[in-house]
Amino acid sequence: MSKNISLDLYKIFCVVVKSGNMSAAAKELFISQPAVSMSIHQLEEKIGTPLLIRTSRGIRMTPEGAVLYEYLEKAIGLIDLAERKYEQMVNMEMGELKINAGGTVITHYLLPYLKKYIDNYPEVTVKVGNGSSEQSLKQLRSGEVDFCFINLPFDEDTSDLEITECIKIHGCVVGGAKYKDLAKEGVLLKDLEKHNLILLDKNSNTRKFFDYQAGLRGKTFNPVMEIDSTDLILELVKANLGITITFRELVDIDNETMFELPCDITAPERSIGLARLKNVTLSTAAQRFVEMLENE
Repeated sequence: MSKNISLDLYKIFCVVVKSGNMSAAAKELFISQPAVSMSIHQLEEKIGTPLLIRTSRGIRMTPEGAVLYEYLEKAIGLIDLAERKYEQMVNMEMGELKINAGGTVITHYLLPYLKKYIDNYPEVTVKVGNGSSEQSLKQLRSGEVDFCFINLPFDEDTSDLEITECIKIHGCVVGGAKYKDLAKEGVLLKDLEKHNLILLDKNSNTRKFFDYQAGLRGKTFNPVMEIDSTDLILELVKANLGITITFRELVDIDNETMFELPCDITAPERSIGLARLKNVTLSTAAQRFVEMLENE
């Protein structure tokens, strides 16, 4: 049997079988009856056996035609379904967006974008994971997420990534209402530990950055607590259990429960970047989110 049989011939064959005669099939296909007859004739020639028997009441299938139709109907049904699903995804009527970022990045940077995206595309499923830059990149490289957000600069090899800077961030020291006076007086780097310094654990990219800045000034941090969650640290700071070093743009400094404490540690600005794998095409759902960020 020839392998070069047009899918259109198969589709016409199925429509003829379903409609019961050539005339009805022609109307459904918006082509002439002779064109339908010619297509069936071409298909039978390519296959090498009759598929339909013409009668005064219409058509009926030969045994070979019945077997062929049984499988073609399912196959064409799946093709039609695939086309519909594809169109739905392209038109954002369905799909899935999977991203990963740190909790503070989600809360203080991504939240308004996520809300806008969900409002615009309610049929798309949005999955947001919470993790460090290292954890986020691990999920990106394993294909678990479409893209992720990381702190820049990043020490490890990123040659396999396409990274776009999204927002610049600046280091600062913050404390709760208990430290309100220090918001006016300021605090020296050498005195930070006198106020119960709480920091991220030593393995985090952010902690490594601040440790490095302190080291440039001959200082080593010895915090009273090391925690792996910035959000939890900020809650402890609001509860007046200590102070922390964080990034100004990623914390709610409301001057009621949280105050910025001027400090002589002047860390250079950093940034949050969107990381995606090079040479990997994003889904329509993911691409729309990236375009929204770029437009903003």
